[in-house]
Amino acid sequence: MSIRTDKVAEEIKHKLNTAMSPDLAELNIGLVTISKVIMAPDLKLAKVYVTFLGNTNPPEKCVEKLNLRKSHIRFLLGKSIRLKYTPDLKFYYDDTVEYADRINKLLKDIDINDRNEKE
Repeated sequence: MSIRTDKVAEEIKHKLNTAMSPDLAELNIGLVTISKVIMAPDLKLAKVYVTFLGNTNPPEKCVEKLNLRKSHIRFLLGKSIRLKYTPDLKFYYDDTVEYADRINKLLKDIDINDRNEKE
């Protein structure tokens, strides 16, 4: 990615984190955090990776709710950021925290097994 797309991605991440919080309370998906934004080279598409806190629904359902409201979220973004085109938004669930937890658990299990074999 170029420096320009990285800067636009960071700005969109910041604006979405502040703009979305009060507006999405009615969706009952908990606290939505934008973890990463990847911009297309032409700046017309933004892939937005999100995580949820305080949520009882499956993450896939929450992402589906966000994608259904993306035109309104895009409207809010367009009001707060100045670009030639307001990028189209596509939301994805960011499962890196769960993935890291799973790897840590596996490493702990391996360590416990190694200790048991030495005894």
